[in-house]
Amino acid sequence: MLSITPVYLAIAVALYSFIAFNVISNRRRRRISIGDGGKQDFARIVRGHANFAEYTPITLLAIGVAELTGVPALVLHLCGVLLIAGRGLHAYCFLFTPIGMKLRVSGMMMTFFSLWTAAATAVLYALS
Repeated sequence: MLSITPVYLAIAVALYSFIAFNVISNRRRRRISIGDGGKQDFARIVRGHANFAEYTPITLLAIGVAELTGVPALVLHLCGVLLIAGRGLHAYCFLFTPIGMKLRVSGMMMTFFSLWTAAATAVLYALS
C-alpha cells in the first residue's frame, strides 16, 4: 500500500491546478481560445503548464513504483521534495520571469534527479 506517494501527488495536483488556473485566467484576459495567439510571453506560460504535465506524472509513477518495491521512506521523501521543488521552480520561471534560466535549469536538474533516483532505486529493490 502506498502511503508516501499520495502526499506528493496531492501537492503536485495543487501546484498543477495553480498553474492551470494561471493559464486559464491569461486566456480569458487575453481572449485567446486556442494556442498562444502569437504572444511570446503567453507561449512561455502555456509551455510551463505543458512541461509540468509532461514530467510530473512519470516521476510520480517512478516514486510510486519505488515505494511499492520497498525503497526506504527517506529516499522517497527526497524524490518527492525534489520533484515538487523542481517543478515549482520551473513553473515560477515560466509564469513569472522573462527568462530566469538559472532557476529553470535548477528546476529541471531537481526533477531529473528525482526521476532517475526513484527509477534506479525501484529497480535495485525489485531485483534484491
